Amino acid sequence: MIQMVLSDRKGMLERGVTFSWTIEGDERIIGLVFDVILDRYFLYNQTSLLTEVQEIARLVECRPEEIVRALSCLSGIRFESNHIIERLMSIEEATISENGSILVAIRLGGWLTHQLHQIGRDALLPC
Repeated sequence: MIQMVLSDRKGMLERGVTFSWTIEGDERIIGLVFDVILDRYFLYNQTSLLTEVQEIARLVECRPEEIVRALSCLSGIRFESNHIIERLMSIEEATISENGSILVAIRLGGWLTHQLHQIGRDALLPC
């Protein structure tokens, strides 16, 4: 389901949950940034993450402004069900340090957290 949300701009998931992108961006960079976020989620097992934009830019080999745009796109993906609206993730804080580093605090939304818990649980089940 996560792949469907990242590859389609609008659609419907199970139980009448709809999703839509509110901001457009480069799908390749969005996918790479999302992969980094997932790696950190599984590494730290936290739904709130603090990350440095320049570090992600080095990892995915693009400009920092492209990372900021990708984070905006990811936080702009919204889910609706029974008049409840939720975001894939939210940017809680963004700061620029004295040395010019851009730090972004993100929090993964409930739907995404549930999907990631399912993936983690399924990976632990015996074959």
